[in-house]
Amino acid sequence: MTTKPSNKPIARVYVLPKPALKPKLLHALEHCLQEAKMPYDLKLPTARHPQEALLCLGGDGTLLGALRHPLNLPCFGVHVGHLGFLTATNLEGVFVFLKALKRGDYRAQRHLMLEGKIGKQCILGANDLVVSKKDYYGMLELQLFIDGVLANTYKVDGLIFATPLGSTAYNISVGGSVLDPLCQNILITPIAPHSLSERPLILGARACLKVVSNQACIVVADGQVRHTLKPKQPLYIQRAKRQAILLQPLERNYFKVLKEKFAWGSSKPPH
Repeated sequence: MTTKPSNKPIARVYVLPKPALKPKLLHALEHCLQEAKMPYDLKLPTARHPQEALLCLGGDGTLLGALRHPLNLPCFGVHVGHLGFLTATNLEGVFVFLKALKRGDYRAQRHLMLEGKIGKQCILGANDLVVSKKDYYGMLELQLFIDGVLANTYKVDGLIFATPLGSTAYNISVGGSVLDPLCQNILITPIAPHSLSERPLILGARACLKVVSNQACIVVADGQVRHTLKPKQPLYIQRAKRQAILLQPLERNYFKVLKEKFAWGSSKPPH
C-alpha cells in the first residue's frame, strides 16, 4: 500500500517547447492551460520561486535539456515527440494533470545527476556522460580510476557513465543494466569493447571517478552537449550536488511504462 505524497500545489508553469514545434501544438497546450486556469509564461524565469515548474512540450530530449537548466526547477514533460519515456502525460491528458498539479496531487521524484569536470569546465548530465572516440576508425584506450585506484584499462569505442534515470537511454542499447530510476548508483557500460571479459559495472553513488584517454576524444552530456577531451587530460566524474526533479502523476508505474515503451517481456513491438 502506497501513501499519498504531501506536495504543495503548483501555482505557475513556464513553457519550454521543443525546437521547430508546430504552432498548432503550442496553441492546443495554451488552450488546456487556460481551461485548467493554470497561470503560465512562455518565457523562462530568471530566478527560482517556490511552487513553480517547467513544462516541457516535446519529447525526452526537451525534458533532459530542462533538467540541466541552471535554476534547477521541477520539470514535467508533455509528450509530442518520439519516445516520451520520461514525460508525465500527452496533450490528451495534460488538462487532468494540470488540475492535479494545482491540488498538489503528484509525485516529485528526485533523481541522481552526474557532474563531470575537465579542468575548470563543469559538465552536467541527467541521463549520462559518454566518453567516445572522435573518429569512426580505431579505438580508445581509457584508464578508469575509482576512488583514486586504477580499476581497469578499457580498449573500446567509448564508455557510458549513466544515472539510474538514464539506464534506459544509450546505456540499454549497448547491453547495460536497467535500474529503478530512484536508485542511487552510477552505471559504467563499455561501448564495443575489444575483449570478451568486459562487463557493465554498477557503483555506489559516492564513487569518485577519473578517466584518462590515450588520445583526443569527446565527452557528450545527455546526447546533446559536446566537449573535447585532450590526450592524457583527466575527466573527473561524480554525483552532482543537485538532483533532477521530475513531476509525475500519482498513478504512474515505472515498470508499466517500461513494458509499454520497450515491450519488456512481451512479444509485441513497442509503442
